[in-house]
Amino acid sequence: MAYSKQHIGNIAIENESSSPRTLPISVHIDTLGAATIAFGDSMSIRTNELGLDDLRQVLFDASRALMVQRVRQRAVEQEKEELSKVGLRTWGGNGEAREWEER
Repeated sequence: MAYSKQHIGNIAIENESSSPRTLPISVHIDTLGAATIAFGDSMSIRTNELGLDDLRQVLFDASRALMVQRVRQRAVEQEKEELSKVGLRTWGGNGEAREWEER
């Protein structure tokens, strides 16, 4: 079988560390059993199926952790907002009680 490669797809993701703010990513597979992931013109990764699966898993884990962080942060902000509406008794640094002032 002659060598050939197949284009799988292109995406552009937000990238805070470069200008412009998006980074183009392209993915190809080839008849040698490898995938090439190109990050713009500056870097590419060539790996096999197991490497792709490992990369996919760690990216999924990072995405899930960011989602949990975002949901928890939103819940804390909503709780603070609710508490500021009704007032809250808190303890000062030296143990005294004081009322939460509404803003």
